[in-house]
Amino acid sequence: MPPFLQQADALPHLPLFLTVRGRACVLVGGGDATAPKFELLRRAGAAVRLVGADPTFAETAAGAEVLPGPLKAEHLAGACLVIDASGDDRTNERSAALARAAGVPLNVVDRPALCDFILPAILDRSPVVVAVSTGGAAPALAGLIRQELEALIPPGLGRLAALSGTLRDEIRRRIADPARRLAFWRRLYRDGATDRALALDLMDQVAAARPSVGSLTRIAVGPGGEQDLTLRQVAALRRADLLLVEDGVDPAVLDHARRDAPRRGPVRTPAEAAALRDDLGRGLQVVQLVAASVLQSTVMLAAE
Repeated sequence: MPPFLQQADALPHLPLFLTVRGRACVLVGGGDATAPKFELLRRAGAAVRLVGADPTFAETAAGAEVLPGPLKAEHLAGACLVIDASGDDRTNERSAALARAAGVPLNVVDRPALCDFILPAILDRSPVVVAVSTGGAAPALAGLIRQELEALIPPGLGRLAALSGTLRDEIRRRIADPARRLAFWRRLYRDGATDRALALDLMDQVAAARPSVGSLTRIAVGPGGEQDLTLRQVAALRRADLLLVEDGVDPAVLDHARRDAPRRGPVRTPAEAAALRDDLGRGLQVVQLVAASVLQSTVMLAAE
């Protein structure tokens, strides 16, 4: 691990979404997990090579290339990944050895020590897909979290996301200012409009409206760090377009903010104050994080 990366910052896995449509994916079958793994690969559009599966299941695996077991090196030719759902220890070890030799990423069901990648619990609101992982330590917990999210994310969100994809070029053409584009997306998602005509009407309203005034929210973080945050403060962090972070603030507090929200240091110079006024004038939601022990105050815009 690089010396500049603290252990607390380390991720157990790199979160990503892999395109497998039309690509060969090897599924070593035989166990109870074979059917759900096959269905997952099928829905992702993979060209599935099913190796060593129960003949009864193999007959129902429409579209798969069915091959007899055990797994062989030639089965991995051109494959982008391997999933071993056999549930057999000896088969698992064989899959691991062959996959390593071929340089093909491997997942072994319920054997995290043999895995190059893991398959998270998935909430599907296509094209919105939420993946929840515990790093293989507690799959049941990941499943429970997914169930909680199902109640929070309505099925119609997928249709709204699909509509958004058709509007991206149009909104860039009609609304040049990034802050005003963000205001449009926020109103669209808040109102939940799934009709293109209504969305375009909303776009015209946002384009013609005067720029909204931004806000500056100051949060003093106590010695308890993120544990001292109120629900209102957490909500402000989640809405923030820009963070001003003073020295001494618990880094865990930043985990509650959007990852794409820029982070800056405290405002100390007239030029930095002018830049902040410009950000607020463009309608940005700014949150200033100050450690409770820090006595110095930042530039007060109201006094300008």
